[in-house]
Amino acid sequence: MALDGRLAGALGRVFPDERLKAFAHVSGGVDLRETDALVVASYPSALLVLAHQFVDPGRIEAAFRARAVTIEGRVVEGPPGDPRTAITRLWGPTGTEREQIAIFGFDAVGLERGRFGPLRAAELFAEGKLKRASPALHAEPLSRVADRLGDAPLRAFAPGPFEGELSRAAGGLLGATTAVGAAARVHGGAVGESAGVEVHAVLLGAWGADAGLAADRLRAVFDVAAASGIGRLLGLAHCTAGPTVAGSPEALTVDFTVDATVLAEGLHAATGAEVSEIMAP
Repeated sequence: MALDGRLAGALGRVFPDERLKAFAHVSGGVDLRETDALVVASYPSALLVLAHQFVDPGRIEAAFRARAVTIEGRVVEGPPGDPRTAITRLWGPTGTEREQIAIFGFDAVGLERGRFGPLRAAELFAEGKLKRASPALHAEPLSRVADRLGDAPLRAFAPGPFEGELSRAAGGLLGATTAVGAAARVHGGAVGESAGVEVHAVLLGAWGADAGLAADRLRAVFDVAAASGIGRLLGLAHCTAGPTVAGSPEALTVDFTVDATVLAEGLHAATGAEVSEIMAP
């Protein structure tokens, strides 16, 4: 999605070139403009980031060593003498938390922060050693969400159960939801036409005969969100299409399209704008 030229102007507001260049410098050359696949996974006690792009192993390792307080360990796995298939792992504290990186030859890099575990699993999957385990999107309940969303340049998933405060979110719908997913695609953007971002969201659950009532509640939740300050900022109050909400015994769905430029300006104002920009007439 970041490589889609129709979004170049909008993405430039959210991710200015100087920030991307600064990130590439401190990360050892990981440039989000060149990444063709990016995975960010959050766990209760860990954060995992995987980026697929050409990488310079020496530069990545040097950047991690510069950031780490100390290097607790370093291992190289794979056939000896072939840097293309070697997997290099380094770990150690980088401040208040421990981090670990895995460099997959020249093809990808992974970063793990917090309690170690998910990155090792990703490494074993890459080596084809987890024969009896299924990737997250091939196992229930996320596999059904993935099937409903289809392919998209940007997808997000969250498995249930949703407990505590989360169970009361979305008008209480999350308490009965087994998994949530959303996909975003670029729409339009021809000459003289502003590009849009189409969003398709799914809430899986045993809605049964109450699917219609649940869909009505989901629409009410969307309307409240759209009327909020952040909703207006992101363009939800003035969708270029939708929202369209539907319910079936197994899933609730909501579809809408927002103007990419309006969305980007809203994200910029919410995350990185100067006060003078926010207050400008």
